[in-house]
Amino acid sequence: MPVTTGPREHPGPVGPERSRANPMYARLLEAVLSEEADTSASSPTRSSGPLAEVVRLSHVLERHGDHTDPDWALQGVADQLAYDAALVRLARKRGVPTDLGSFEVPSHGRAQLEQALLDRGVRLPARAAPGPEADGAP
Repeated sequence: MPVTTGPREHPGPVGPERSRANPMYARLLEAVLSEEADTSASSPTRSSGPLAEVVRLSHVLERHGDHTDPDWALQGVADQLAYDAALVRLARKRGVPTDLGSFEVPSHGRAQLEQALLDRGVRLPARAAPGPEADGAP
């Protein structure tokens, strides 16, 4: 029986984006949104609203430029998931179509939704240029 020693091929983006594809991130985001949907039926709605949540979490992401805490990578991914989930909720509330598959490259999915919201007149906070951790893999 032949033994395969090279990397396995996975469907997804091609070219330079292929190396940054992270299908697990998209699945984690879907799980976060599903969990929130299950619990939101029994818990009160947030008084601040989805835009305020996006703004708050955007500021949280800005604090990850330092990377001195030994747990920064795990916390960074958790914060990105929280921000992206809030972004998806806001987009859905504003009638913007969402494709969680676009979050296989998290920075692309995030940029697409942010641009779609901006195109609909939603003012989002300016964020610094994303670093490599913006793709769900610090």
